[in-house]
Amino acid sequence: MSAVFPFVRGILRRAVDSPRPRRGVIAVAAVSGLVLVGLAASFLKSSGDRKGEFVVRRGDLDPSVPLVGTLSAARSDSYGAVVPGVELKILWLVEEGKVVAAAERLIQFDPAPFVKEREVARARSRELVNEGEQARLALDALRLKSKVEVLEARTSASTSERDLSALVNTRAPLSARESEHELELRKRQLDEAQEKLAGLEPFVEKGFISQEEFRAARSRRDQAAADLELARARHAALVQQTTPDLIRRKLDETEQEKAGLEILEKRSHVSVAAAEAAVRLAAIRLEESNRQIAEAERRIAWCTVTARSSGLAVHSELFDRAGDRRKIRVGDSVWGGTTVVMLPDLSRMVIHGRVPEPEMHHLAAGQPVRVTLDAFPERKLSGVLRFIGSVGASEKNESRSFPVTISLEETDSSFRPGMVARCSIRGRRISDAVFIPVEAVSTDEDGTFAWVTSGLGSPRPRRIALGRSTAQYVEVRQGLREGERVRIGEVD
Repeated sequence: MSAVFPFVRGILRRAVDSPRPRRGVIAVAAVSGLVLVGLAASFLKSSGDRKGEFVVRRGDLDPSVPLVGTLSAARSDSYGAVVPGVELKILWLVEEGKVVAAAERLIQFDPAPFVKEREVARARSRELVNEGEQARLALDALRLKSKVEVLEARTSASTSERDLSALVNTRAPLSARESEHELELRKRQLDEAQEKLAGLEPFVEKGFISQEEFRAARSRRDQAAADLELARARHAALVQQTTPDLIRRKLDETEQEKAGLEILEKRSHVSVAAAEAAVRLAAIRLEESNRQIAEAERRIAWCTVTARSSGLAVHSELFDRAGDRRKIRVGDSVWGGTTVVMLPDLSRMVIHGRVPEPEMHHLAAGQPVRVTLDAFPERKLSGVLRFIGSVGASEKNESRSFPVTISLEETDSSFRPGMVARCSIRGRRISDAVFIPVEAVSTDEDGTFAWVTSGLGSPRPRRIALGRSTAQYVEVRQGLREGERVRIGEVD
């Protein structure tokens, strides 16, 4: 445009200096003005962007968010020593990088310590079986003995009760009646002897009875009197002392028998209960020994580690004695809970990466993703954005980023976890937007503006309101119209 104005000025100068009449000058000037206007209009309507400028456009923006991530298996199982608190030696280890099938052996630990535990537990179990059998036999014998002793004691107590009852109800009354009868008999004998003696006295005086016969009759009377007194004494002793003492002794004996029976029953119960407890204790010990056998066998089984599903065998790392990291190998000893082999499932692969915070507004779960692996640059893969993290983290340059996960829609047995994946996430489309390059936007303390250019003057700043953006363009919601030109970069 700067070359046009000197040309027009030349025409006008020659027209003024020409010797033609003034009307011709005016005509030439008019023609020149028309030429100038036409050239300016043609210049302003030219379609291409000039260097350092951009024509404001209207259209659809398809934002694309770039991402460099790491290929990983969607599911990865870990395998190792599962026995807690025990150090196990590795006897055999699957080759790293081998694709294994489900149920295939991965690790073989040395089962020797658990085999020894099992043999010790088995020997102890055999001993406890014998102890338990002896305890049951002792219990049976004690039950039988106690039953016999209690039965004998009950019989003795019952006999004592019957004897006491017979004494009180039969023998004692009968003895008393017999004693009374004896006493009555002695009384009659005394009376008879007294009568005979009294009947002889008149005949003795007359001399019909000799003195010898009279003395004999008197002796029989005295003997009858003595026998009566003895019978009375015996009856009194029987009724007042002998029979009551016998009853008391028999009663005490019966009570002792009953008390002895009660004590024997209690003692038998305690003895049998102790024997039963011994049987239960032997059973508990045997059960514990069997549990130890089962635990040892379970640990022996754990020493052979097999794959739960198919995957790629990857050996874990550990620190050696020198403090260097190296891969686990045969002969190493590891503690329970240590992972020895990782088995990522290569049938489903995902990509983990991070997206800068300014690009987050373009993303939504389910968006398609184009993927290229550095290991296979010629292969074009597709994926889907599955997960967008909700918590950001600061990078080294103090910018923030958020984790995302992309699932590959196709996979290959040659893909390996850890490969670098370059992704392009197709964001949500911005329809019918007025947009300019991101580089055309300037900011100051009052907000954002753009340098608007024209063919007839210097660029002028104009305030603008921005909308969404892509990596290259930004939507202008207010301040610019389609077809206007803006300056890109700094204005001199």
